[in-house]
Amino acid sequence: MASATRTRTNTAAAALLYALTFRLLTRASSTAVTVSPPPAAAAAAEAHALLRWKSTLPRSSFTSAPLSSWSPATPACTTWAGVACGEDGRVAEVALPGAGIAGTLAALDLAALPALAGLNLSGNRLAGAIPASVSGLASLVSLDLSGNALTGGIPGAALAALPALRVLVLRNNSLGGAIPASLGGLRTLERLDLQATGLVSTLPPEMGGMASLSFLDLSRNNLSGGLPPSFAGMSKMKELYLARNRLSGTIPPEIFKSWPDLTLLYLHYNSFTGTIPAEIGEAKKLRRLSLWSNNLTGVIPKETSGLPSLLMLHLGKNCLTGPIAPSLGNLTQLVILVLSFNNLTGMVPAEIGSLTALQELDLISNQLEGELPPTVSLLKVLSYLSLASNNFVGTVPNFASQKLVCAELNGNKFSGGFPLSFCQSTSLEILDLSSNQLSGQLPSCIWDLQDLRFMDLSNNALSGDVLASANSNLSLESLHLANNRFTGGFPSIIQYLKMLSVLDLGGNNFSGAIPSWIGSRLPLLRFLLLQSNMFNGSIPLQLLQLSHLQLLDLASNNFEGHIPCGLTNLTSMIRPQTEFNMMLAVPYQLLYLEADVNYADRVDVNWKMQTYEFQGAIALMTGIDLSGNSINGEIPTELTNLQGLRLLNLSRNHLSGTIPANIGDLKLLESLDLSWNELSGHIPSGFSALVSLSSLNLSNNMLSGEIPTGNQLDTLADPSIYSNNFGLCGFAMSIPCSTGSSIQPLDPNKEFEGVYVYYSIIAGVVFGMWLWFGSLVFFAPWRISFFYYVDFTQRKLMR
Repeated sequence: MASATRTRTNTAAAALLYALTFRLLTRASSTAVTVSPPPAAAAAAEAHALLRWKSTLPRSSFTSAPLSSWSPATPACTTWAGVACGEDGRVAEVALPGAGIAGTLAALDLAALPALAGLNLSGNRLAGAIPASVSGLASLVSLDLSGNALTGGIPGAALAALPALRVLVLRNNSLGGAIPASLGGLRTLERLDLQATGLVSTLPPEMGGMASLSFLDLSRNNLSGGLPPSFAGMSKMKELYLARNRLSGTIPPEIFKSWPDLTLLYLHYNSFTGTIPAEIGEAKKLRRLSLWSNNLTGVIPKETSGLPSLLMLHLGKNCLTGPIAPSLGNLTQLVILVLSFNNLTGMVPAEIGSLTALQELDLISNQLEGELPPTVSLLKVLSYLSLASNNFVGTVPNFASQKLVCAELNGNKFSGGFPLSFCQSTSLEILDLSSNQLSGQLPSCIWDLQDLRFMDLSNNALSGDVLASANSNLSLESLHLANNRFTGGFPSIIQYLKMLSVLDLGGNNFSGAIPSWIGSRLPLLRFLLLQSNMFNGSIPLQLLQLSHLQLLDLASNNFEGHIPCGLTNLTSMIRPQTEFNMMLAVPYQLLYLEADVNYADRVDVNWKMQTYEFQGAIALMTGIDLSGNSINGEIPTELTNLQGLRLLNLSRNHLSGTIPANIGDLKLLESLDLSWNELSGHIPSGFSALVSLSSLNLSNNMLSGEIPTGNQLDTLADPSIYSNNFGLCGFAMSIPCSTGSSIQPLDPNKEFEGVYVYYSIIAGVVFGMWLWFGSLVFFAPWRISFFYYVDFTQRKLMR
C-alpha cells in the first residue's frame, strides 16, 4: 500500500489580523500623547539612537531599501522608511519586515524611544540576544522579531515589565531555553506566538493568569509534561496551537468549560493519553479540532456531534475504538473528516451522506467492514477519499464528485467490475484500487482521464486485453497492473504515456515481443517490471535508449538470445542514486487554503531471494533481473561499468563463459545471483571487493578453483551458495584446496569430460536394470523360469 501524506500551507489570515491590530494599536498609542511639540533635543536623541544602531550593522544592511533612506540630513518622521511618528512628533513605530538587515540589537538604544508603540523587525537576519533594555519601552503595544536568528532565550523579566504589550511574536528563531513563568504577568497580552523557537520546557501553570490572551502558539518546540488545568484561566482563548511537541497526560476537561470562544485547538503530534473529554461538546464555536498522532483511547464522544460550527475533525493516528456514530451526520458544515489509523469497527453509517460540504474523507487503516452506503454519492465536492486497508466488501459505489483528486480504496475486498464512475472524475490524479477482488475487463474510458498521474490496479482479478483509447494526451507517471489476469500483447496504449516513470506489468499473461517503440516513446522511464509473463523474443536493443532506467525486471519470461551490448547507455545505473524517495505532490484547495497530497510510489522487487515491497526508498533501488529465461552467451564485460547496481540476478538461464574479472567494480552491489547457468572458470578474486554484498548465489554452474575470501565474502559461509560446482574448494566448502588450485583452475573441457563420464555410468546402470526387469515383464517363459528358480532356492534353504 502506498502512503499518502497531506500538508497544508498556513493561512495568511493570522498575519493580516496582526497587521491590522498593530496599526490600530500604534495609532491609539500615538494619539494618546500630548500634542505639544517635542524639544529639539528629544527628536535629535531619537534619530541619533537609530542612526547609531544602523552604523553597527554590516554594510550590506546599509544598501537595503529602507535603511538607505536613514540620513542625519533628513527628518526621521517624514523621510525615513519604516519609521512612523505620532501626532506629537515622537517615534511611535519602527517597521522594517523583510528588509535584509543583519547584525544584532545590542546597540539599539531602546531607552531613547520612550514613545515607541510598535517594533517590527521580522524576516531579517538578526542574531544575538533580545536586549534586556526592551523593558524600558513602557508604551510598547506590539513586538515582532519573528523569522530571525536570535538566541539567548526569552527575556521574561524584561517583557513582563511592559504594561501595555498586547502582541508578542518571536516565532522562527533559535532562542532556546524555557518558557519564563513571568510571562504569566502579562495581563494585557492578547497574542503570544513562540512557534519554532527551540524551547525546552514544561508549560508554566502561571501562564493561566494571562486573562486577555486569545491566541497562543507554542507549536514546533520541545515542550514536555502536561497541559496545566490552570490554562482554563485564559477565558478569552480562541486559538491554541501546541502541535509538534512532546506533551503528555490527559486533556483537561476544564479548558472546554472555560473557553466559550474557542474556535481552534491543535494538539497533534504529541503524546496525550486518555479519552477525548465529553466536555468538548461545550465548545460550541469550535471550528477546527486536530488531535492527530497522539495516544488517545476510547470512543469518539457523542458530544462531538453537537458542534454545529465544526469544519475540521482530525482524530487520526490514535487508538480510538468503537463504531462511527450515525450522529456524526449532524456536522453538516464539516469539510475535513480524518479518522484514519485507529481501531474503529462496524460499518460506515448512511448518515455520512449528510456531510455534503465534505472535501476530505480519510478512514484508512481501521477495521471497518460491510458495504459502503450508497449515500456516499451525495458527497459531490469531495476532493480526497481514502478508505484503504479496511475490510469493505461489495461493489464500489458511485462517487459523483467532479472535484475528486485522489481516491484510495486499496487493501479491501471490493468485488465486481471496475467502477465506471471514476471515468467521470475528470479531476482525478491518483487512483489506487490495488489488492481487492475486482474482475472483468479494464474499460478504455479510464484512458480519457487526462490529469491522471498515478494508477494502481495490481493484485486483483482483472482480465482480457488492455484496450487502447483515441486519447493520446495522457499524464500518467506511474502505472501498476501487476498480478492480474491480463492477456494479449504489450499494451499499445503505453506508447502514449510520455511522462511515464514507473511501469509494472508483472504477474500477468502478456505475451509477444517488447515493442521497439519503448525506447523512444517512454523517455522518462525509470522502473520497468515485466516479470512473470510470457514475453518472448530477444531483449530489444531499444531498451538501451532509456537513459533514466534504473530498475529492469524481465524475470520468468521466455526471452532468448544474448544480453545486448551497449549497457553503458543506461547512465542512471552507472552513478549511485541519491534521491531517497519518489513522491507525487498533488495540490488541491481545502478550507480556502492550498493543500498537498504527497503520494509515495512503490515497486515489488525480488531482493535477496525474497520479494520485498520497496516504498520508502524506491528511488535508491537500482538493479537488473533477467532470471528465469533462456538467455545464452557470455556475461558482457561492460556490465561491470554499471557501478550504481544494487541488485543483479541472471540466474536460471544458459549463460556460459567466465564471470567478468572486473565484477569487483560493483561496489554498491548487495544481491548477486548467477546460479543455474553454465558458467565455468574460477571465481574472480575481485569478489572480495564487493564490500556491500550480503546475498550471493553461484550454485549449479561449472565453476572451479579456490573460493576467494575477504571483506563481505567472509560472512557468506553457507555452502549451498556454492553447491553443485564440482571444481570449487576452500572457504565454506568441505573440500580442501590442493596447492595452486586457485591459480590453476580445472580445464573446463576436462571438467566437462568428467561430468560426461559420470552421467554415462548412471545412464548405463539405469538402462541395464530396465533391460533385466523389462525382460521379466514382457517375456512370460523367462518370468516363469525366474520365479520357479526363486521358489526352488527358498525350499532348499528351508530344508
